[in-house]
Amino acid sequence: MQSRAFPVILFVFLIAIAVVNGLAEVYHWYWEMRWFDMPMHFAGGAWLAGFAVWWQYSRRGLATQSFPRLLGVCLVYALSIGLVWEAYEAVVGYFTVGEMNEILDTLSDLLFDILGGTTVAVLAWVKAKLKTT
Repeated sequence: MQSRAFPVILFVFLIAIAVVNGLAEVYHWYWEMRWFDMPMHFAGGAWLAGFAVWWQYSRRGLATQSFPRLLGVCLVYALSIGLVWEAYEAVVGYFTVGEMNEILDTLSDLLFDILGGTTVAVLAWVKAKLKTT
C-alpha cells in the first residue's frame, strides 16, 4: 500500500479552471454567455471527482472497487462542493442584489457537477479495467 504523489494532470486541470474562471470574470463571460457556467460546473465536478479517485484509491487498487462504489465516491465529492457553492451563490445573491438564483439555474449547475463526476468515474473505471486485462 503505497501513496502516490498528487497527479500533475489534476494540478494542470485546476490551474486551467482557475485561469478560465478569471478570464470569465474579467470579460463578463458568465453574463454575456448564459451557458458558460455549464462547462465550468462540468469541469469543476470532473476535477473534484478526479481528486476523489486519487485521494480514495491512491493506496489501493481501483480495480478492486465496484463501479457503483466508485461512482458514489465521485458524486459525493462533486456534489458536496457543488451544493456548498450553490448555497454560497444564493446567500451572496440575496445580500447583494436582493434575490437568489432561479431554481432551474441551480439544478442545471448541480446536473453539470454530476455529469462531470460521472464522466470521471466512468473513465477511471475503464482505465482500471484495461489495466487488469
